[in-house]
Amino acid sequence: MKTRRMIQSSWDFFDEAWPQPFENSQRMWSFDRTVTIEKPLVTFPWRSVGFYALTGQSVITYKERLVKETIVEALEEIREQNPQGRILLVADNYGSHHAKLTQERADELGIEFVFLPPYSPTLNAIEPLWKDLKREISPEIFEDKDHFREFLTETFLRLSHRVSFAADWIETFLPNVQKLC
Repeated sequence: MKTRRMIQSSWDFFDEAWPQPFENSQRMWSFDRTVTIEKPLVTFPWRSVGFYALTGQSVITYKERLVKETIVEALEEIREQNPQGRILLVADNYGSHHAKLTQERADELGIEFVFLPPYSPTLNAIEPLWKDLKREISPEIFEDKDHFREFLTETFLRLSHRVSFAADWIETFLPNVQKLC
């Protein structure tokens, strides 16, 4: 008789974004149209790589280039913050996610990619988190890139404590996944 060893797994979400200090998703309103927000049009070269953990520690890291080597670095940071259990990582089909180097290192780290169908970003629960993050950037004015990066990190980690971003995903997909196990 075979006994099945239960391995604790967590379903988590992974994506890249490029939030900028001039995000303008929040509108100001006034009767006399005198309210304006002056924001410097400054861009930062780094992209944000986010890991939205339903259980465990969410991670945000910053990379100037999104290539297989930097994705591997991000995976290592994720594993460092989440040392226990297998990580099932819901991600899009970005080329660096499929790269042989990325897949080999993910296997070594106990991280398994679960790829979304092409052109379906709405199935990744981290997307609404990015949207809320950009909305919170909108009314802010940042002194410099360090202030902006600190704001991004604090806001991402605070927002990632909300499971509501993944509520629809959990309701739609998790019961079907549990039936397969």
